[in-house]
Amino acid sequence: MALFACQSLEGLPAELPTLTLVFCLVLSLVLVPGTVLTVSSLQWNFLLHSVGIITLAACIVKTFLLKVMKPNLVLKESLVFTGIVTGRAAAIYLGMMLLGISRRSIVSDWHGLDYPNLIAFHRVVGWWVLAMSILHSLAFGFYYLQKGGWFEVWQACLPVAVSCRGPEERDCWNILGLVNGFGVVATAVSILLGIFSQQLVRRGFYNLFYFTHLVSSFLFMLFCALHDFSMVILMFPGLVLYVRDRSTGLRSRDESTEVTVRILCSEMSPLVLLSWKPSASGSHLLPGTRWVYLREKTISGLQWHPYSIIFHGDRAYILLKGVGDWSRSLCNLATSGDTVRLGIEGPYGKPICNSTGTLQEERALLLLAGGVGISPFIDLIAALPDQGRWQRVKLVWAVRGEEYRGLVNAIDFQSLSQRAQISIFITSPLAVSEAGFHLNEGRIGSARQCEIRSEEGHRPDGRWNLALIIGGAVAADFLAHSWATRAVYLVRSFMAWALLMRVVPILLVATAVLLISMALMVIPRCVRYLCSVRYLYQTQLLDQGHSFPDRGRVEGLAGREISGLGQSLSVQHGKLDLHSLVEAEAQLGPVELKACGPERMLSAVTSTARLLNSRGHEIALENLEAEL
Repeated sequence: MALFACQSLEGLPAELPTLTLVFCLVLSLVLVPGTVLTVSSLQWNFLLHSVGIITLAACIVKTFLLKVMKPNLVLKESLVFTGIVTGRAAAIYLGMMLLGISRRSIVSDWHGLDYPNLIAFHRVVGWWVLAMSILHSLAFGFYYLQKGGWFEVWQACLPVAVSCRGPEERDCWNILGLVNGFGVVATAVSILLGIFSQQLVRRGFYNLFYFTHLVSSFLFMLFCALHDFSMVILMFPGLVLYVRDRSTGLRSRDESTEVTVRILCSEMSPLVLLSWKPSASGSHLLPGTRWVYLREKTISGLQWHPYSIIFHGDRAYILLKGVGDWSRSLCNLATSGDTVRLGIEGPYGKPICNSTGTLQEERALLLLAGGVGISPFIDLIAALPDQGRWQRVKLVWAVRGEEYRGLVNAIDFQSLSQRAQISIFITSPLAVSEAGFHLNEGRIGSARQCEIRSEEGHRPDGRWNLALIIGGAVAADFLAHSWATRAVYLVRSFMAWALLMRVVPILLVATAVLLISMALMVIPRCVRYLCSVRYLYQTQLLDQGHSFPDRGRVEGLAGREISGLGQSLSVQHGKLDLHSLVEAEAQLGPVELKACGPERMLSAVTSTARLLNSRGHEIALENLEAEL
């Protein structure tokens, strides 16, 4: 950041500060421990907030030093310093924010993170971008106001020149006003983006949030690039990963898949079970983290919504509850009796080859589910082999009576209880029958051969991706600066300056983004081809009597026996006491806690885990639903 802030020093290459920061930005997020980026750690992690905290502290210290050393210039110089460093901090956070928006992010692959973690990371960093952008604009706004009043503010923030001889003379080229005007628009768009990203808008008016988020994000990045070109280079890694991700997603998308619908519950909120035969098995993704995007054209041609997916045999299943506008419309369509055809993109999830390895100490796995939040845990438990990374596995499910009656006829809890201890709490007073546990084989979750596999060796080393991204940023920055040094002699008018000195360099960077994205897509294909050739070669050697080590064991799911398989399956009426349950498990030893359910439940689980950790217990919490 120091190099970035000192970009105007004489003798320092113009490309060095920005490119050094790009390298440090990508490298730090790759080398940082994966636990820093988990949902439960984001709110309190100092490393994530360090840039913003140090920036604010530097502004305070600078003001204090100026008050002591230069009391006559304290206001002017402190405002300039605050404007510069907050603008640089906003640029850094913008680059970090874009690294987490792609579903197949290099951060996700390297650390074994799933999409909810990246969304939570994206959201926290996004608020820092908004805060630093507002402080940047306010600091320079007050600086120009103190310097020459509102006339100076008008001149410095709008591309107009009041006092000039002729419109074509260079005296009328208010370049500062043009550049700052782009920044004013970017700040205004960021405020609009922050307002429509509030939880109230996301939950109650999703269409408004979705479309304003898309349009505002594009406008914000565009005007940031027009305001300060160095921000384009900082955005380069995230844009490359996003373009690669979207291109890969479009190729894997099924635009019209016929889906079988089974109505599980029609009382209160409708509950349906969707099933289809997927074109991709998702066997390289960690069970319990797999999900897909769904779209129904008659409801919305642009909206794609994420849902946890359960793989069973050769079919995929989704438990869908009508709680929001889109899901309720889809449930109504499903219950109408018409043929349902959905656009399906995925599956996505946490890659197995980079999932957390064997733990140093034995842990218990506690799964807390609320309602249809049981979906990822069915996928996880059903795929557990006889050897696992956890000492014991326990599933606790809180569900309403009407939902229980539908789900118990679709899920084979008897088979699941052979792999984990299951406790079901029916929270409503409705009378339910427990005879549904005597199910026939073939229900979701019935015992089956674990078919998950690691793709280690089938994907390119992350260092090659880093080398391509950083090399592309270097090339793009070099081309843009080379163009700028030559184009300055071609400028004959104010519009020509805006076009040649701002628009053309951005187009050069956009071209580099597309080329590097294509390279990142082509390289994995070449690696897969070479691996297939190697596999055929090894097969021929095996036929001749040679042996090779087994690489099919899945790291993170193998290595330790699971105790207590098939111990119990209990159903009881009443409310679930989360605090007592988690505390009782924590007293037995370290606990890995995964929770999936309504927002109120997740908040209670987070508070309980935080409280127990402060008392000396060891609880590793992961909320599988992060307010997507």
